[in-house]
Amino acid sequence: MEHKIKDISIERIRLHFPHAKGLGNDLLIEHTEHYLREGIDPFFRHPLRLEGLFIGLRKKGKSCLNINLKSHEWDVNNLIICTSGDLIHGGTASAGLHLSQVMMVSSNFLKEMYINLNTFIPFFASQKEHPVLRLTEEEVKEMDTYFMLIEEAVECEEDYFRSDIVKRLLAAYLYKLGSVLYRHRPGLQEEASRPLKREEVLFKQFISLVSEHHRKERRVDFYAGQLFLTPKHFSTVIKKVSGKTAGQWIDEYVILEIKTLLKYSTMSIQEVAYYMNFPNPSFFGKYFRHHTGMSPSEYKTQV
Repeated sequence: MEHKIKDISIERIRLHFPHAKGLGNDLLIEHTEHYLREGIDPFFRHPLRLEGLFIGLRKKGKSCLNINLKSHEWDVNNLIICTSGDLIHGGTASAGLHLSQVMMVSSNFLKEMYINLNTFIPFFASQKEHPVLRLTEEEVKEMDTYFMLIEEAVECEEDYFRSDIVKRLLAAYLYKLGSVLYRHRPGLQEEASRPLKREEVLFKQFISLVSEHHRKERRVDFYAGQLFLTPKHFSTVIKKVSGKTAGQWIDEYVILEIKTLLKYSTMSIQEVAYYMNFPNPSFFGKYFRHHTGMSPSEYKTQV
């Protein structure tokens, strides 16, 4: 029985595609090309939870992807960016040739690149809500240039400094990607140009903790304790920075996880309740109804 949604990591992908280009379990970079009858892209046939950074640029073909239970169109020149924890599941795809540029980077490899990740915080926060961006033809050419340089560096296996060269080229690719994002969403420029305040750093740490612990912990005081703050001060900071309370953020993550399990896993409602650390199915049902307006069984039947 499947008790949770499978993580999609580079290591897992290599089990199915051992000859995919990249650097071990740190980086995967490919031009994917396949013909489809109308239906679901086989790679996304089953729901997968992302581990790392995924960037996909569609060159030919058209399909729909469900990202965090929301449907998005992946058409020609559309760029999709997903980050760790995002849930991806395929929707319908057009018949014919599908061609995409795909890159996946492990979280550890990103840390080793020593780029200023704070620069990307507004950009990644925006992508959570809007993971698909339509590029101009000129922007596609720009991204192509960097993509091909990385691809060439990866293929030079005899190069002694191959890993370091790839890291630097990948960093340049990400900065270029950030520049493209800022062209389309100029409001991000002001956010990225100023240094992060202490409160914003705490909020970032809080979201990381929620992503890691929401299946077991729903108490605000748990997260406050992890950040060495009193619950009162912690709640004030989160509300000030995000406009939502810490409890609302926790509930959003918990409800998304529950919906995912009810919709895609083979777990019973009782199994979902215990997997999500609820004391009993009755309390679980009341919690779910309070936040969605329907019972778990009604939601499960609906989907």
